[in-house]
Amino acid sequence: MENKGLVVKYDVRKVDTGELVNNCFVLRPDKDRAALAALRAYAEQTTNDQLRKDINQWLDSILAEKTKDLKAFAIGPDRYEVVVGYDRESVVEWYKQQTGISEEDFAEYEVDEYPMDKPNKVESPSGIGYITTTVREWVQDVKQFPCVAWWTE
Repeated sequence: MENKGLVVKYDVRKVDTGELVNNCFVLRPDKDRAALAALRAYAEQTTNDQLRKDINQWLDSILAEKTKDLKAFAIGPDRYEVVVGYDRESVVEWYKQQTGISEEDFAEYEVDEYPMDKPNKVESPSGIGYITTTVREWVQDVKQFPCVAWWTE
């Protein structure tokens, strides 16, 4: 896909008059991770409580549908990795295979369910600064599971 920058892709019209609206930008949070983040930021900043609630519910429903069958697990003895997959057994087997950990050493590890919607501060995908996100948001575009979402010290 060619990156063209800011181009007009949609005509936006007022619902009540049909009048064309200029100087606006259409966001598709169901298709674009950046749009989802932008709308979350907007919801945080607006003083309209009902609009904030409506935006957050809309975005939550989009994410829930995309990730409805996934589960997250915190795996580790003290520092842990959050691993996302479809069930505990396959996640644990995948983790052991990826890390090369022995059964003896793994016996000291704990495996706990981890909330998909718990806000966490993680390094930004750009590598500059941090963002607050959830496991559900973080893995929305991942195509193959299990995967490591992040780890903690």
